[in-house]
Amino acid sequence: MSVANGDRVLLIGGMHCGGCARTIEERLRRLDGVSRAVVDFASGSALVQAHAAAAREAANVVRALGYEAEWSIAADDDPLQQLLQEQAATVQAQLQRERRWKNRAFVSGALWLPLETLHLLAGHESWSGWSMFVGAAVALCVAGSGFFASAWRALCVRTSNMDTLIALGIGSSFTMSTVVFLRHAWTGEEMVAPLYFAETTALIAIVSLGHWLESRGTARATGSLAALLGELPQRALRIDARGAPQEVAASSVRKDEVVLVRPGARIPVDGEVIEGSSSVDESTLTGESLPVVRRAGDGVLAGGVAIDGALTVRASRAGSESAAAQIARIVCDAQRTKAPIQRLADRVCAWFVPLMIGVAMVAGIAWTVAVGLAAGVVVAVTVLVIACPCALGIATPLAITVGARAASKRGILLRSSGVVEQASQVTRVLFDKTGTLTTGAATVDAIDMVCGSEADAVRMAASVEAASEHPIGRAIVQLARERGVSLAPVGSFRAIAGDGVEGVVDGQRVSVRRDGTAAARLEVNGETWARFTVHDPIRPTSAEAVKQLRMLGVHVQLLSGDRQAAAVLVGDAVGIAEDDCMGGQTPMQKAAVAEQHGGACMMVGDGINDAAALARAGVGVSMGGGTALASVSASAVIVGSDPRAAAMLISISRATMRTVRQNLWFAFSYNTLAVPLAAFGVLGMHGPVIAAVAMGLSDLSVIANTLRLRRQLGDIGADADSKPHASEEA
Repeated sequence: MSVANGDRVLLIGGMHCGGCARTIEERLRRLDGVSRAVVDFASGSALVQAHAAAAREAANVVRALGYEAEWSIAADDDPLQQLLQEQAATVQAQLQRERRWKNRAFVSGALWLPLETLHLLAGHESWSGWSMFVGAAVALCVAGSGFFASAWRALCVRTSNMDTLIALGIGSSFTMSTVVFLRHAWTGEEMVAPLYFAETTALIAIVSLGHWLESRGTARATGSLAALLGELPQRALRIDARGAPQEVAASSVRKDEVVLVRPGARIPVDGEVIEGSSSVDESTLTGESLPVVRRAGDGVLAGGVAIDGALTVRASRAGSESAAAQIARIVCDAQRTKAPIQRLADRVCAWFVPLMIGVAMVAGIAWTVAVGLAAGVVVAVTVLVIACPCALGIATPLAITVGARAASKRGILLRSSGVVEQASQVTRVLFDKTGTLTTGAATVDAIDMVCGSEADAVRMAASVEAASEHPIGRAIVQLARERGVSLAPVGSFRAIAGDGVEGVVDGQRVSVRRDGTAAARLEVNGETWARFTVHDPIRPTSAEAVKQLRMLGVHVQLLSGDRQAAAVLVGDAVGIAEDDCMGGQTPMQKAAVAEQHGGACMMVGDGINDAAALARAGVGVSMGGGTALASVSASAVIVGSDPRAAAMLISISRATMRTVRQNLWFAFSYNTLAVPLAAFGVLGMHGPVIAAVAMGLSDLSVIANTLRLRRQLGDIGADADSKPHASEEA
């Protein structure tokens, strides 16, 4: 799921746990006029689909809950500026959250040490009691206020979150100690229970320290899009009417305007080189590690670096609509979505917190009746703290985000977080042939004439194919250009999906059909004139892609609209068995095969003729460079041209989901084992402090495991990166 028409981005400040995001999301969804609301804690933003009046109300509702809320600028104004604003807000939110928890941990930690010393050395002396009371109150107000504010926001919308448990825990221990101490101070009677002022402060300090480490780990694990957006130059040298370069804002460059790129400079727009030659580093955009040579006639992408030569480039898209901006937008959109397994974890958290409050109340009452008030409060507080499902809340989104970012660094863009989960289940991959396993840069090898002259055949075929994007059509048009054949105007043009094209040329009905014995058959007024044999080179990495998929236990098939013989020939060259090569497939037949195999099927195609199959497959992967970004039917996009990316996506997804399951196991095991220990009083009178330490360790285990995933994903594709990419050898 990506940003749909009508979606707007609401930047939210002040969230400090997944429960905050869930509270805001539930409140927004209750508003009349809001059809969709997805709140992402990591990016500090919400994706909201609503009409104008509801949109204004949505921001006010979030502010009423105690959070900061500001609408991002409209995408229509300047998409690139919107992305820059959103990313800056995300980075700022992460820094503020880390700084906030650091300050809370420092204040409460600085108070805890002297309070604990007083507790151990001075006992219950009057002056020490007042000192501990004041110190704990300061810690509660300064460092613990965030827990109470978050719990209150959740209560306002009749729900609960992780901070509800912490607030109840520290509030109960402080309240009990305050009542016991003031009763002793005013009446002089012996204290009926120990004072837990030092332990309350310790609880705040340890939980705050855990959240600080968690926020640091989250920032490291998720990273940001700042690096990618930083690759987009803000200025461009536009060639004016006099032919002189003039420095302007890159976002102001429009289609068909010409810019100059000097050696060592970044290319400011997507476009076509019309003069010059240079090695270009496009690794940030495509994941291809080695520079590629770009010369006149070649396409270039904004953000690439012209290493050793100057280029004159005609813009094919406005600066703010470049492939790099679209890449950033797709990754942003994916970050705001939730995988099915994350939605499951959210539902578990929603009922888990109330359940644990009930367990704490029952255990506390039971211990109070059996032993006394002090024991009852200690056990209840221990259960509340140790049951806090912080680890459960971050177990899935952290790992999914790391996996999605690892894929994007390799030029694989995911349109939603759910793609990672779906791709991990893939057991069958269907490859398109032309433009996927082959380069799509076809050339005409031979023309078999049946009647008429070869010159007329080339002229008529090229004229009707001029409006076609099919590689066979482009090959015929290129042949006409090479021979200097002028094209005729075409009337009544029609493209026939999976079959060819037709139109009226010089008053005659001309059609170019895909043929069973050659690549294309030219018919004039229903009579066959010629057959064109076209050669489409196989990508150098196609055979390696099939081999890698087989090593992953994936069944590989080839679907092609080309004739069966051509499909078998390519299949044999890349290692696909003849029985798995299916030629003569129309777009709808491809879609039917993809649908037949369901969610465990991945379709890899060029994103044009394969649109239906990409939409019907469990995972649709579109290839074709920057132009593939426009394919709305694909759930993933390969920015480069390497079919090995399909195996890389499956490997990354499987490793990511393995880490998600491990994280969830850590979180669930911790709560399953720890809550009974706390409820039965096994942790003793220092249970709350032990619980706080254990909860922090649970969070850190999830974070450490996710960071381990990031290092592991860094090794996936390392061997592939050392080999030439298809675009480098083409």
